Amino acid sequence: MHYLFVLLALGALLIVHELGHLVAARLLGVRVPRFTVGFGPPLLSFRLGGTQFVLGAVPLGASANLQGMNPHRSAEEDTSGFGTLGPLKRMAIILAGPLANYAVALGLLFALYSSGTHVVVPLTVGTVLPGSEAARAQLLPGDKLVAVAGKPLASWSDFVARVADGVGGQLELSVDRHGEPRTVTVRPRADERGAGRIGVSQQYVFRTHAPGEAFTQSLVHTGRVASEALSTLVAMVRGPEVAGKAGPGAMMRQESSDVASSTASGTDALVRALVAASVALAMLTLVPVPGLDGGRVLLLAIEAVSGRRIPPRVETVAQTAGFLFLSIGIVATAGAEIRRALPSSEAPPPGVKAPAVAPVATPATVVLDAGVLAVASPAPVAPKPVAVAPAVPDAGTSATVVVPKVQDAGTVVSTTSQPDAGTSVSAVAPPDAGTSVSTVTPLDAGTSASAVAPLDAGTSAQPARVVTPLPP
Repeated sequence: MHYLFVLLALGALLIVHELGHLVAARLLGVRVPRFTVGFGPPLLSFRLGGTQFVLGAVPLGASANLQGMNPHRSAEEDTSGFGTLGPLKRMAIILAGPLANYAVALGLLFALYSSGTHVVVPLTVGTVLPGSEAARAQLLPGDKLVAVAGKPLASWSDFVARVADGVGGQLELSVDRHGEPRTVTVRPRADERGAGRIGVSQQYVFRTHAPGEAFTQSLVHTGRVASEALSTLVAMVRGPEVAGKAGPGAMMRQESSDVASSTASGTDALVRALVAASVALAMLTLVPVPGLDGGRVLLLAIEAVSGRRIPPRVETVAQTAGFLFLSIGIVATAGAEIRRALPSSEAPPPGVKAPAVAPVATPATVVLDAGVLAVASPAPVAPKPVAVAPAVPDAGTSATVVVPKVQDAGTVVSTTSQPDAGTSVSAVAPPDAGTSVSTVTPLDAGTSASAVAPLDAGTSAQPARVVTPLPP
């Protein structure tokens, strides 16, 4: 899924979250002087019901400024502030934010199930990509996944997580095919993010529900997503790399990609992704860490049990420490997501062979202006010097009495030489003759005669002789 969509969706869900705090505070008599959407220079501002609503230049996120939220101000100073309420009412205002996200998820699912949607068939294979590892292992649509490596599967997300961690190895899948148990072995292949994939998606069937059944299905669906979100939060504690594989963005991508691969409509994928993000946001803010709604609820619970307010100094230190903890976690998780989005430059995982590099053939050496063509040889041939001739500085080989055949030589008449003849006559040598006679050596001859050797000769031969053609 596109990261821009994830960012905009989370921004909209944060606005819903803060509106939950606003509505609950108003109902319990707490003033809300300002409600801001986004950040940056204000583009739009208006007052409604005693609250100044402001739209920032960057409309991402929101904040509700509740009167009396500052722990250092006494409750007596704020007659209609947050601090004047008892711990249970304050807890209700804090919990209203996550409940708003949960209510939005329920509403979206109710509308989806009422109008008809693709309903998941638990742990059942829906599609198998041709040429994938699942196709090689002969998995079929309709196969019910039972266990991986002997360990029973709890959900489709559990199956996805085990396959994602199985790159470079083998996984033994236990499946149920029409009541008959089977076992297949697969080797997960790393995708562009490094997670293992075998090329299957979950099965969905299209159904339309009555209102009562639609509400029940919505509750079941949000409960399942909440359970997966809780597993995600536990995974995030284990490290940023695990969080990158199982963070809120990963949940949205997985939910939407599963529905998209099951021939569901784009509306289905969009709604399910928003539901997953909304429930995940609600669960995240309920983590009992100071700085989050869950941390405030924990402090209020301690106050309700002990009957004593938490000292403002203690609350401030706890909120600051929680904020730093969350900042580190967010940066680490975002870094893991970015690393997974970028192409990997590391060595391939164990068991994955690097692509072979084709050997580059070494081109043969070509002599550019030789008068005589020699037979190609892969290695240099040792020269055989002639007793009567001095050493040739750049000669390849020398021969005693062998004259190579000249491919393009004509015939020589009497005292006339061809412009490109392979032999020469008398004492006259053509400018580009293949051989030379007497004591005259051409400038670029291919062979030499007598005791005179050219600088770039390939072979040597006997003295040339005059060839007289037969009469016609």
